Amino acid sequence: MNTSLDQVIKKIDKLPELFHVAVKVSRMLEDPEVNAQALANTISLDQALTTQILKLCNSAHYGFSKNITSIHDAIVKMGFKTLKSLVFMAVSHGSLSQEVKGYGLEKGDLWRNSISCAVYAQKLAVITKYKDPELAFTAGLLRDIGKLMIHEYVGTGYNDIVNVVNSQNISFSEAETKILGFNHSEIGSTMAQKWNFPEVLVDVIKYHHIPESAMELGCKDIKLVSIIHVADSISMMLGSGIGSDGMMYNFSLKSLENINIKKDSLNIEEILAEMVELSPEIESMLGSLNGK
Repeated sequence: MNTSLDQVIKKIDKLPELFHVAVKVSRMLEDPEVNAQALANTISLDQALTTQILKLCNSAHYGFSKNITSIHDAIVKMGFKTLKSLVFMAVSHGSLSQEVKGYGLEKGDLWRNSISCAVYAQKLAVITKYKDPELAFTAGLLRDIGKLMIHEYVGTGYNDIVNVVNSQNISFSEAETKILGFNHSEIGSTMAQKWNFPEVLVDVIKYHHIPESAMELGCKDIKLVSIIHVADSISMMLGSGIGSDGMMYNFSLKSLENINIKKDSLNIEEILAEMVELSPEIESMLGSLNGK
């Protein structure tokens, strides 16, 4: 392959910052003195974003008895943290819905996989008493954004990557590195840094396939990285738009320990059963932004 990591990073520089509104809102929410009306005014300037957020607020996932009709109303009823996850979801919809040929993902597959992982991560956060289930949702949603950047390069070496996966018994991500010199997690974390994502999201994107490395390097939020790794694995097990990346997926049992989930098969089956029950919520979210 002739593509280098530097070449891909240069292309990242030329891309429009699709997430700049979400990052701006995220930064505003870091201010303890943030004003709900000022925040609502900022979001409401973007009519399309406002429409998508209101669709999500009124989906079955949140289950409000009365419709939410304004961003200010959404903030009051749902809170700042939930609003932040909704903003990231709304702005990422267009990008994550596209076809990603290099990974064998048809149009909508990556979006389905991302939403599924986000919902599973949020549920795992609640089960394991993680401090911020909404952050877990956002992290699950964004963990594979690197696929958007390098799928065209993966496409040119797709057969080589698959051959390496099969012949060397390694994961698709490891095979990416062997053939391309980098993988989608590295590109994704670079994108996240350039777009000024919070450090915790950068770490999740970079290490969600290799949580052991996150532990070795002393990442600040090992529990979140572990939650996303487990949620990502569950999305693969349940076949949520997995594509080629589902081949030879390496699951870290240490991640279960990190979030205090017992490693016996009965307990894991119970967790999987709980995740399967989330299917109606996932379909509601998918439908709300797909205009169904």
